[in-house]
Amino acid sequence: MKPIHILLMILAMAFWGLNFVVIKTGLLELPPLLMLALRFALAAALLVPFVRPPTGKVREIIRISVILGFFHFGLLFWGLTRVEAALGAVVIQLQLPFAVIFAMLLLNERPSARSLSGTAIAFAGVILIGSRAEFQGHVLYLLLIVSAGAAWAFSNIPIKRLGPINVFTLNGWISLFAAPQLLALSMILESGQWSALAAAGWRGYGAVAYMAVVSTIAVYGMWYYLLGKYPMSQVVPYTLVAPLVGVLSGTMLLGEELTDMMALGAAATLAGVAIIVFASARDEAVEPVAAKAEHGEKP
Repeated sequence: MKPIHILLMILAMAFWGLNFVVIKTGLLELPPLLMLALRFALAAALLVPFVRPPTGKVREIIRISVILGFFHFGLLFWGLTRVEAALGAVVIQLQLPFAVIFAMLLLNERPSARSLSGTAIAFAGVILIGSRAEFQGHVLYLLLIVSAGAAWAFSNIPIKRLGPINVFTLNGWISLFAAPQLLALSMILESGQWSALAAAGWRGYGAVAYMAVVSTIAVYGMWYYLLGKYPMSQVVPYTLVAPLVGVLSGTMLLGEELTDMMALGAAATLAGVAIIVFASARDEAVEPVAAKAEHGEKP
C-alpha cells in the first residue's frame, strides 16, 4: 500500500475507535435509543437525497435495518451505558469470531484451525473480563455488547444476498428505515426524551453529528475507497487499530481504569481477533495463487 493510503486507513480506524468515547459522552445527555434514532435520521437526511433508491432490494434492506439498527447498535448503546468505552471497544470485536461461527454453521464454510483457535481465545478473554468482581451487577450490559457483536456478524448474511450495492445507498436507506424503528422503541422503552432533547448540549448533539457524519459517511467512504484499490488481505489487518484506539482513548480521555485482570482479558480478546484477521488475510492471499496453479499458470 502507498504510504498515503496507509495513513488514510489508520486515520479511518482511529475515527472508528474514537466512536466509543463519543458514544459514552453522548450518553451523558441523551438516552441510548433516542440518540441512535437521531444519528440514523441525520445520516439518512445527508445521504438519501443523493443516492438512487435500491430498486428490488427494499425488503431485504428493511430486514437489515432491524438487525443492525436495534440488535447491533441498539444493544451496543444500551450496553455502553454501564460498560466502559475501553472495554466496549474490545468486547464488540467478538463480531469477527461470531462471523467465523456463523459462516461455519449457516454457510457451511470450513474455517481454518487458526481462525478457530483465535475464536476460542477471543471468547476466553471476554469471559475473563466478565468474571471479575468489578463487573458484578454489570454482566448483563456486557452480554448486551456481546449480543451486538453477534448481530453484526449475522447481518453479513443478508448483506451478501443483496449483491453489489453502493455503500452510501446501503447506509442511507438502512438509516432511513432504522430511524423510525428506534424512535418508536425509545418512546416505549425510555422516558424523559423531550426534557433530554431540550437540555442536551454539545456532548449529546456533537455525538450525534460525529456518528452520522464521521463514522457513517466519512469513514465508510475511506474504507470502501481503499477496498477498491487493494485486496482485502492488505486492508483488513488495519482494522485492529480501531479497538486499540478505543482502549487508549477511553483510558486517556475519559479516565477509565482497567484492573490487571480486565487488561489481561482485553489483551486475550484482541489477540484472538488478531489471529482470525491474519489467518483470513493469509487465506485470501493464498487462494488466487492456488487457483492459478490449478490452471497451470504461474502465480
